Amino acid sequence: MRGRPPNPVDPTSSAAAALGAEIRALRTGKGWTLETLGSKIGYTAQHISAAEHGKSSFGRSFVAACDRVLEADGRLQEMLPAVVVEKADQRDDRAMKRRTAATVADDVKRRAFLGLGLAAVLLGPEAAARALNEAEAEQITYEWSREIQVASDSRALLPGLAADLKRLHANKRAVAQLSSYVASIAVSSGDTSMARQWWRRARSAAVASGDSHLLAFVAARQAVQGVHGVYSPAQTVMLADDALKATSAPCTGRMHALSARAQGLALLGRDQQARAAMQAVERAFERLPRDVTRERVSALGWPEDRLHFCASFVGSCSGTPYADADRLYSSTVWRGHAQVQLHQATAEADAGYATKILSGLDDAQRKDRFIRLTATRTLASCNARGADTGELREALA
Repeated sequence: MRGRPPNPVDPTSSAAAALGAEIRALRTGKGWTLETLGSKIGYTAQHISAAEHGKSSFGRSFVAACDRVLEADGRLQEMLPAVVVEKADQRDDRAMKRRTAATVADDVKRRAFLGLGLAAVLLGPEAAARALNEAEAEQITYEWSREIQVASDSRALLPGLAADLKRLHANKRAVAQLSSYVASIAVSSGDTSMARQWWRRARSAAVASGDSHLLAFVAARQAVQGVHGVYSPAQTVMLADDALKATSAPCTGRMHALSARAQGLALLGRDQQARAAMQAVERAFERLPRDVTRERVSALGWPEDRLHFCASFVGSCSGTPYADADRLYSSTVWRGHAQVQLHQATAEADAGYATKILSGLDDAQRKDRFIRLTATRTLASCNARGADTGELREALA
């Protein structure tokens, strides 16, 4: 008995639908079912079906596998950039709507910077003074995970973080997460000694919590920070490998670890290994739960922006520009967006573009260690290729 006919795909509705329709046409032209194609490329029939309807993220590895097996001669891969840019634009539209809706709450949250802590802001002073239960602690750590991503000067968050660490000292999960945020701020401020101390505290609390996902998250964020000068590239790769041992399940921590490994290898100049590691990041991203990829403005998520950031970083180390990098990365998180633009300047040895990026940042942002270190790599790349770096040196000074 014949099954139901497949739902129609309108290739004119979007770039994603056009790519999906092309995959379906090539598949059905060979007389293959979804399961047949899936067995040849290592993806589920459900994943392929969603892709054919333009409803799934099109990872580079997935499209490359389809292109090869379906003998498309590169046609599918040529269609991918338009899909990625389209989805980036859609994400930015959604982010703008969220920022508009959150404007009223911003003034309330800023009180945390004065030392009250988000517990006092969200729950009120009396409730914050009492012992917090697990749900309340989770809410507090989640709100902090968003604040550290968007704050222009993250050092302003330290008094509030200290207040909440004191209140939540008995909750090992909260201590692990908040300590990792303090460590990140220390890195941003250039205090690597302080950063190492807080990473040790975060890892100790994560181990005590007995949560393998949390341990992977903390250990992997430590590895990611290593990319920015806290540790050597070789140590960064070792930290990433250590974090990968915590859990094999798809989660934010594992993604951080895989991306740190790819970036560490790129810094070591092991281009072939770095590209292979980057492919592992792409494959793992395609298997992430939707709630992880949808969490954009939070240190607890791993959205598609981070995938583009990692690819951009790896490409900058080998002098290979990542196409449309600054369009693919959302401007929601200022630091990441500026770094991706500097990656492009590094790959192209474009000192003028790097100077323009730095000039568009305020004083606190230009002093950020993540920004300065990325810009310093741009300067080194420009010097190595004989570019005029006078204005860029002034911007860094």
